[in-house]
Amino acid sequence: MLHKKLVPVAAGLLACCLVAACSKADTSALPTSVPGAGPTTTVPVDASTRPCAGADGVGGEVPDGARPGDLVEAVELSDLPSASDPDKTNAETEGFPEDANVWRILYVSTGADEHDLQLVCGMAAAASAGPVVDPGRGTGTMIAWSHGTVGVAQACMPSNHPETGLWGPMAGGIGAVAWGSGFGAKKGDPAEGALQTMLERGWVVSATDYIPDDTYIMGRIAAANTIDAARATAQLLSEQHGGSTPASYDTIAWGHSQGGHASLWTGQLFDAYLEAVPNDDVELSLAAVAAEAPASNLIAQPSQQPGVEFGDGLADWEMHKSIELFGLPVPALELQIGPALFSYIFGSWSEYSQREAPADGATMPAYPPDASELDLSAVATPSGAETVAQIQALCLSGADSKAVKQLTDPYRNAEKARMLTDEMWNLPQDYSDGEFFHGGVDRTCAGTDDAEVAKWCDWIRWNVPGPLGTNPFPGLPSSDGEPVPVLIAQGANDEVIHCVSPGEDGGPAVPAASDCMSTALYDSLRDGGYCPSSADAAGHLKLSLYAPRGSSSPASHLSIPGQIAARSSDDLDFDGSPLDEFISGALEGSLEPGCNAEVLNAG
Repeated sequence: MLHKKLVPVAAGLLACCLVAACSKADTSALPTSVPGAGPTTTVPVDASTRPCAGADGVGGEVPDGARPGDLVEAVELSDLPSASDPDKTNAETEGFPEDANVWRILYVSTGADEHDLQLVCGMAAAASAGPVVDPGRGTGTMIAWSHGTVGVAQACMPSNHPETGLWGPMAGGIGAVAWGSGFGAKKGDPAEGALQTMLERGWVVSATDYIPDDTYIMGRIAAANTIDAARATAQLLSEQHGGSTPASYDTIAWGHSQGGHASLWTGQLFDAYLEAVPNDDVELSLAAVAAEAPASNLIAQPSQQPGVEFGDGLADWEMHKSIELFGLPVPALELQIGPALFSYIFGSWSEYSQREAPADGATMPAYPPDASELDLSAVATPSGAETVAQIQALCLSGADSKAVKQLTDPYRNAEKARMLTDEMWNLPQDYSDGEFFHGGVDRTCAGTDDAEVAKWCDWIRWNVPGPLGTNPFPGLPSSDGEPVPVLIAQGANDEVIHCVSPGEDGGPAVPAASDCMSTALYDSLRDGGYCPSSADAAGHLKLSLYAPRGSSSPASHLSIPGQIAARSSDDLDFDGSPLDEFISGALEGSLEPGCNAEVLNAG
């Protein structure tokens, strides 16, 4: 669940409130029920977004004989018009990598199971001279980037807006190291950012859009789409550079928020997926996972999580949360984050469960096979279901952001506007307008005897990353049966993927699992295999948190990609940053087994 483009959302809302007095968006054309098929966006997919647009693009028929991971078509982006300024080419926009090529790619991946072939869009980037074979390892390096929440329609996806979604500054892209806004904003030079640095080292970057419309926070599909984007990128580079390209790539799964969830699932499924859907044109091996503010601990399971109670799951923390867009507790400038993200989840899952089903005997089903055809009315009120359908049709940023805020505003008064059924909505008897309180998903799922509600709970537990997920897949990111290094990074002032610091001014302590999703994830991985109490450490696991320290360390959901990718708050270079040191150490094999959780700026 996550939330990548709140900065553009905030800018759009500020203009709305200050210039147009928050005049209402026209939502009359939005659907009022979750669609079973067809377009789900108010923003058209421009025909210029070849090869992903059109009847032969995303959603089209897979070419005969194509396999998962096969490249179908690639279009080089440098000379194409910018999506934000048609008078400029992409190469003329800020941050476009120097001495490099960037492509929009159409490739084959899988959906409902390993047999369900789908066309997916994404991007690939490499140095103009091609990828480099590391002399020490004898392999190339593939960075498999998974983006955060932008919406669910193809029109919202990063490949349609690459100057923000790829080479743009963090947190939207992976270009310049940046965080904050206004007078406290920090922005490094794109030439010293993550993308440019990686390409100069001869590393390759792949980036998936994910299957659009109805696969939000579906871990099996996100992992497949991420892995197949990397395979298609390797094929593309072989076509471009011939025999000089690496025969194999050590792969880093890296993502933020929704993409952090995807990167964790990518790590868990990597070997199993490559075995289930082989493609011998390219060899990939998983080297590490870097998950930034990942959507995790979706549902609290106290019987398996010491110190965690009902209400501590991510869904219950988000449900009634107002996000201060500008650091000011002003209702007109806040976003009700729960209804926005729940709309993408409930809309996607309801729609997908009606449209696609895993085949009998599938080894890699995308959801619990006995929990198909989810009934939205089992969890959502009639008005809530209408909100789900309307927001599912919208992008989180750009022209749609105003409508998203407008549609979620009523839920600030949780008594007058109720999105979910009473049991899940969990309204206190003494509720006051605008009050924050925990939702009731955790408790409902632990004790429901309603078969239709239980299906939704099964989907939630299935999509939990790590050992606590109730699915048939490996619980740890691993390669050849051994846990790979994992870095979990989060700000301890994150209102989206909940994490709060204890103590005065954020304090130096690592928050408890009940107060921080990433701590709960770390604990599950630690106890579930990395550092079990009764055995020696089996792998390298690190939780790196930032405490809030004013503008130098907002420690927020959107600041964490920049903070972990900077040497320091005064040196915004990717080279030598904590993220770089982790990735480089994983590639070199120099990270020692063991588990460590720390606040990096505790001093």
